[in-house]
Amino acid sequence: MTRLIKTFVRGFDEEIGGGIPQGHVVLVAGPPGTMKSSLAYSILYNNALQDGLTGVYLTMEQDRESLEFQLSRMGMDLKKVGEKVRIQDLSRIRRGVEELRSTARFGSPTEKPWLDILKRHVEDIKATEDFNLLVLDSLPVLEIIAGLRDRRIGLFHFFGWLKGLKVTSFVVSEVASHDSATVRDEDFLADGIFSVTMDRVGELDVYRRIRCVKLRGANHNPGIFTLELQDGVFRVTRVI
Repeated sequence: MTRLIKTFVRGFDEEIGGGIPQGHVVLVAGPPGTMKSSLAYSILYNNALQDGLTGVYLTMEQDRESLEFQLSRMGMDLKKVGEKVRIQDLSRIRRGVEELRSTARFGSPTEKPWLDILKRHVEDIKATEDFNLLVLDSLPVLEIIAGLRDRRIGLFHFFGWLKGLKVTSFVVSEVASHDSATVRDEDFLADGIFSVTMDRVGELDVYRRIRCVKLRGANHNPGIFTLELQDGVFRVTRVI
């Protein structure tokens, strides 16, 4: 039987059939402020803490120091997981590629250099020190940097490469609140979609919500839940 990877979001794993089938590529999508990155990291963090699984978090925009500060303020003690969860700051590699492009004398930018560097970097990590879980933060930044000429074909090959790594992957994707119901190419390519939103309740209150829109191979509840974080632990409650 396929192993199930838990989210360790209290009350949520029971609603998605016990967890995420191993090897799946899952989109964590939502507008700004919905704690997508924190949620994705917490999955790596708690799997390392509770089940001993190793993970890699690739950040392409927020630098490592800023991310670590943010996570610690949210109650996650990074020292507890040590090297079981490694944060890879690819923003420096990104800047290097941009410099190469700016100094190139001939031809126009293509998607090849950046994607090749990113893939080789991940493959080198996996070859030297294997890992079980991967977070890519974020898809829109990757698209901009890579300069995908044909978005559909580019994403098709990229998601295929992720599947070929034989790890469970989480791809953070920022979408505008008014686009939350729009179907995108990555929605078809991903094995699962966790949609996180900010919903206004009454005149003054705003709540974070989470919904498992899609999860192949799982009997999941497609309902909407309130998402809360306390002392570094996410939990869900039913929306009333």
